[in-house]
Amino acid sequence: MMMVHLITSCVVGLQPAPATDATMSWSFESPEEIRLWAFDVTGDAKRRMPQPKVEGGRLTLLESWMKSSAAVALPFESEEIPERFEIAWTLVMNTGTEGMGLAWVDVTSGGFGGGSGVPAPMPFEQSRDPGGNAMIPPPRWSWEAPNLRGAFGVGIDASNPVNRDPFGGSGNVMDRPQHEMSLHWDGLEIIKKTTATEFRDEKPHKVRVNGEFVTGGANVTLTLDDEVVFERHFIAGMVPFAGRAVFGAANGETSGDVLLDDVSVSTFGVRQRAEAPHRVVVMDRVLNDQSRGENKAEVELPASTGEYGRIIATLRLDKPETRFDPWDRIAHVFVEDLDGSNRTELIRYITPYHRGFEWKVDVTDLRPLLMGKKRIVQACGTYGEGWLVSVTLDYYPGPTQDGLIAEKVINLWNGHPVVGDPANPPEKFYEARSFALEPWVAAAKVRVTVTGHGMSPNTNNAAEFMPLERTLKANGAEFKNNLWKTDNYLNPCRPQGGTWKYDRAGWAPGDVALPWVVDVTKTIGADRALTLEYALAPYVNEARGQTSAPTHATQSQLVLFRRVEEKISP
Repeated sequence: MMMVHLITSCVVGLQPAPATDATMSWSFESPEEIRLWAFDVTGDAKRRMPQPKVEGGRLTLLESWMKSSAAVALPFESEEIPERFEIAWTLVMNTGTEGMGLAWVDVTSGGFGGGSGVPAPMPFEQSRDPGGNAMIPPPRWSWEAPNLRGAFGVGIDASNPVNRDPFGGSGNVMDRPQHEMSLHWDGLEIIKKTTATEFRDEKPHKVRVNGEFVTGGANVTLTLDDEVVFERHFIAGMVPFAGRAVFGAANGETSGDVLLDDVSVSTFGVRQRAEAPHRVVVMDRVLNDQSRGENKAEVELPASTGEYGRIIATLRLDKPETRFDPWDRIAHVFVEDLDGSNRTELIRYITPYHRGFEWKVDVTDLRPLLMGKKRIVQACGTYGEGWLVSVTLDYYPGPTQDGLIAEKVINLWNGHPVVGDPANPPEKFYEARSFALEPWVAAAKVRVTVTGHGMSPNTNNAAEFMPLERTLKANGAEFKNNLWKTDNYLNPCRPQGGTWKYDRAGWAPGDVALPWVVDVTKTIGADRALTLEYALAPYVNEARGQTSAPTHATQSQLVLFRRVEEKISP
């Protein structure tokens, strides 16, 4: 990985976009097309290739020089805040390069551009180190991982070498394909995936990213040729801003070429900068260690939430005075009434091995529980050092995305059923639940958060390291899902100590365990009846009694929605 420096040269003739739909494109038919571009080149390439160049109908962003980087800022910035932006380009890359990236930088933040036409350096000094652990490096400023404060980024990573060390180094212990794409916001990687398409083959590949600002963040779609890598992936907190596109590429100990063609930047519509959310600080750096397995806070939440289109919970783990807990622990954030009743899980998370991090979780569907005076409980049992825990709730004003609003949350199956014991089958725990739905119910979703725990000598290393299919039935209609998470080695909270990189049953160390959400609205008939069943595929643990029994830690809810315009009679 290379740390890069960004553009400091003067831009002449910066072209502001009008306050309506606008598109600018470059096909690189002539070197004059980039004559006024801002650029920056570092390392060996700076001596041998002082600036990106147009050659053969393409922009050579970076040639095959080791320990180098190059970046260009396009001479186009949105004059107004757009409702949506789209950036497209054709990429040619080979295996020698570490990768490339795109940054869509807020031009009004003062960190880059602005209206002055003189770009300031990217704010590398504002590096985010979630958790504050000096032993773990902060997110790297490298073009395949463009973690830039105040900017949205797309990373295209061409180098993730296999590493057989189960405890150290990079995460690719399974020797999986080394072509990955990621989304970034405000200095943190949000999500990363291995693409089905091999883009390191020196052939042209079309990349297109579409960002749509919505209440509380943005929906981002990223395509590679015909492959949809991310479809309307919601990035919490990425509120509307006017942007400018910057492309960059990096080479490390190996080198490769990165070429661009058919670059276009489009903006659509105009909107206002978003109103600041109503923020409730629930906990601020409270200690969670062997002496304090729970932290409780009584909070005054908004009396009603109808004006808020999105509610985002932020969980952050920082380093205590001693050190981080070196182990992965199952942990929760619950909401309950002040008398301790009606406890519901807001966030399930597994702590990282010996470091901290920050996560944002969309909890909008649980809005009926996030009103008035409530108690928030953070719970994590540990036997030594721990973490400083912070929890906030942000209520974003604006419309909901589908014209529906959650009106009622009903807890379903909550507990830790044993799996694999014929004398105590899980179906006894997951008993069918039936409901008579009221006329105002316009939609219904089932949320099931499950993580598998327990390991060898349980048969198949259950339940932590064993995939198991589960079926949700709603009025007889079947929905299937495999409880198995295979992208742990791409977890943005990396690297860690321990065996963080291995596949697991629905969870990863240093990550939030997201619910399996099933929309069951179409299964509801004219009789307004709803029967829910949950079942696991057959499994028998032949090593019962030899160690801790395998369990599926389960929290689940039925969420009922009404239409926004419909009022419920008392």
